[in-house]
Amino acid sequence: MKSWFPLLMGGLSGTAVMTCFLLIPRWMEWGKIDVIRAVGSLMTGRKERVFGNGLVLHLGMGILFAFLYAGFLNLSRLPFNTMTGLLLGCLHGVIIMLLVSIMIMEHHPVAGYHEKGLETGLAQLAAHMIYGATVGWVVSVMG
Repeated sequence: MKSWFPLLMGGLSGTAVMTCFLLIPRWMEWGKIDVIRAVGSLMTGRKERVFGNGLVLHLGMGILFAFLYAGFLNLSRLPFNTMTGLLLGCLHGVIIMLLVSIMIMEHHPVAGYHEKGLETGLAQLAAHMIYGATVGWVVSVMG
């Protein structure tokens, strides 16, 4: 990777697409997945005024993981493209799905986040796959 800028843009783009995907069930009234507020309240331990904290952490992690994906692909000598991004997003999504399902839902400081079902974990998996594919696509186009 010659420049950090495609990774920054890929991380921001991937996080934006992933976040929109995770908000669709809420907008369509199919479920109550609210990742940004859940992350923010995980940091603060409360439900009120957590959107800003959650958004900053969510975007920061999205950028960080774009760089981590690139580092892993660089070590493995694989190209960073849509397919390798999708594959890393799948692996990342499985890990996050397990963390969200086991650790965060059971031990979240706000009780309202304890009772999320299988659809929350599956939505996390799909969202991370979309994130990885988007980051890979942006990096391959800009790189």
